[in-house]
Amino acid sequence: MVLFTSLILVHELGHFLTACFFHWKVDKIVLYPYGGCSYFEVDVNTSILEEFFVLIMGPIFQIIFTCILFFFLRESDASFLLLVSQLLLFFNFLPIYPLDGGKLFLLIMSFFFSYYQSLKITFYSSFFFYFLLLFIAFLFYQSLFWLLLLFTLFFRLWKEQKNGNYLYQKFLLERYLNSYSFRKKKIVTSVFSMKKGYYHLFLENGECVREEEYLKKYFLLT
Repeated sequence: MVLFTSLILVHELGHFLTACFFHWKVDKIVLYPYGGCSYFEVDVNTSILEEFFVLIMGPIFQIIFTCILFFFLRESDASFLLLVSQLLLFFNFLPIYPLDGGKLFLLIMSFFFSYYQSLKITFYSSFFFYFLLLFIAFLFYQSLFWLLLLFTLFFRLWKEQKNGNYLYQKFLLERYLNSYSFRKKKIVTSVFSMKKGYYHLFLENGECVREEEYLKKYFLLT
């Protein structure tokens, strides 16, 4: 239990320290049966690259910690540590939101699709992989531990999915209230086509309308 908890804490420490490096405000860190989850008060429109580094440094810290500790433990404990670390990494990188794998999947989707589409694809995919995992678990690993773990994960996934519309509206509201500097520009026809990391020009009645003007009308109407 000490080794298992240590791996989770070091993993979350990696997220925490990297977030502090980028001056993100850390809200809280919560421990679940399947691991931990760090919550940050940060803009949805934060750089994808920053999000990637905060995301990836958790597993990297865990791997480094495992490698260091491996040489100071007796053989049986070292083997157990290695096994648990590998299982945690495998589970954590499953493409199920809010696991790191699900968040990474969302970032990848954001490169190719609008933020609205990325959220939809991520949550649909997360439910698909969750039920696939549930089927495999009941087929091969019938135990109270797996039942508790999967139940907790489903609760988190369901809560995040219901929070999806809030994330999307926050994404739009931040663009309306704040001034961001994006090098890339994109011509779109609606707010559902807006992408992270892009400044948008809206095609309306054959003319291009600046993002600020279009969003001002959007929020006045809604």
